[in-house]
Amino acid sequence: MEIEVQLTSEAIAEKIFPPPSGSFGAWVEFRGVVRGEENGAAISALEYEAYSEMAEREIRRLLEEISANQPCLAAKVIHRVGGVPVGETAIYIGVAAKHRAAAFALLAEFMDRLKQDVPIWKRRARNAEHQLGALKSDHSNLPSRCSAFRSLDEAIAEIHSDCQPLPPVRVPLAEAFGRVLCETICAPGDSPDCDRSTRDGYAVLLDDDSDVFSVVDTLHAADWKPRQLKIGEAVRVATGTALPCENLRVVMQENVERTGDGIKILLRETSANVRRRGEEMKAGDTVLSAGKKLDAGALALLASVGSVQPLVSPRLRVLHFTTGDEIVSPEQTPKPGQIRDSNSVLIRALLERSGCEVKHQHLPEDFEQAQAVISAFRFPLSAFDLILVSGGASVGEKDFTRPLLEWLGFEIVFSQVNVRPGRPLIFGVDGGASVPASRLVGNLAPPDKFRVAFGLPGNPLSHWVGFHLFVAAALARLAGTEPKQFLRGALAEKLDDAPNPRETLWPARLDLNCGHCELTPLPWSSSGDVVVLAKANALMRIPANSGALAAGAAVDFLPTDI
Repeated sequence: MEIEVQLTSEAIAEKIFPPPSGSFGAWVEFRGVVRGEENGAAISALEYEAYSEMAEREIRRLLEEISANQPCLAAKVIHRVGGVPVGETAIYIGVAAKHRAAAFALLAEFMDRLKQDVPIWKRRARNAEHQLGALKSDHSNLPSRCSAFRSLDEAIAEIHSDCQPLPPVRVPLAEAFGRVLCETICAPGDSPDCDRSTRDGYAVLLDDDSDVFSVVDTLHAADWKPRQLKIGEAVRVATGTALPCENLRVVMQENVERTGDGIKILLRETSANVRRRGEEMKAGDTVLSAGKKLDAGALALLASVGSVQPLVSPRLRVLHFTTGDEIVSPEQTPKPGQIRDSNSVLIRALLERSGCEVKHQHLPEDFEQAQAVISAFRFPLSAFDLILVSGGASVGEKDFTRPLLEWLGFEIVFSQVNVRPGRPLIFGVDGGASVPASRLVGNLAPPDKFRVAFGLPGNPLSHWVGFHLFVAAALARLAGTEPKQFLRGALAEKLDDAPNPRETLWPARLDLNCGHCELTPLPWSSSGDVVVLAKANALMRIPANSGALAAGAAVDFLPTDI
């Protein structure tokens, strides 16, 4: 059978001519026209998105498969992608056959299987108030989500926009490390709360010029014994002791000679050796401001002011799926055609460094079997803030990450980024809208809050690049922190590379030399290169079509180890 397939962003012609007359007995046409309403609401247009190469391949496969039982002579399929205004054709199908019964039968079966087997998606409807007017043949003003393809900057911008901070929680200090403080903490009192000694020695009046003193008391660090000292009196104190009155200084014990209950000062010091009340903070002073990421020092400060249940960002929970029938655990010896699983180890380490809780599950490389595994979970997927799928993000026959995420209720924002390595990258969101009951199986439940999903290409270097550029940005936004930004540095060595139409994220070693960031390009053989990951601590952003760059050339880079 002669087959012609066309995916186009242009309007489909009103008149499409059949094959030359006399070569067939029947010519059957079908046009799918966009109606003026969707789900009971008036609309102005529908938006379609497609994996073009895969869609064309699947359309051909379907037609060839169906024609084995319904013999026809020719078929022509035109599907419009992007924005299709109301009243215009979204899909055209023409079938030529010797008998019209065979043409109708092929057309009917093809339409039944089109949605199931072909990666063309109806993304969304445009509300009626957003009239297209003169845009009937120009969808340039439609929302950017009508296209699967993104530049690096567009992808990052959409992730920043779509990922909003999750509600904060109160946790004990022991669970707060690495989280973002979501409230401003003020000092409940002065710190220190009174004058305290910074040395082991003897406290005397600040303006007492005596050489010999009588020791009238001994105070330890835990003691509180207020008294007013007189000229010629001293109190034995330990480091940290609350001093008995104001306007004292402490003479180090090394600088005195003691005889019985008396001391003689041998050396007068310029320092008073006293922490004065309120010198660190006054009551009501801001201790820590909201937005601070809590490190060890910040936690110690919170403890010192009694803030033991701070309001902080939630600890993000991530569900990580790996895919691929060729994948075996690192403990196994791979058979021919198999490889050890490095992605689960890589992703777990990166996520745990980001302060996430991680659950991992391997999925079979079959869509229905993967659905069955997920349906058997004993926990709801709504418990996770981010779902990450390793592998299956491209357009191969067994690449099912996109339909899997859509089955889980995610809206796919984009599925390709114009970079290397890591072009096939899926980003999806679920704003908490209800999932139809027909989509819920097993223990799946409608999400009760915003979730995010990524599908990363399976090769390790692509994984590493995709995580640092996109997943890490989403995690930062969900946690309420600012994602890492590209910095400026210089090449320490020449970068040898042929011009490439895509931006390149080149693994590099970052070194600081006299305060300057120097980047050494690291060799990598392909997106499957795992050796380079052990050496790289930065990603350089090399513009499209750059080719070789000389040593000293300025480059943008993203640090990956902080």
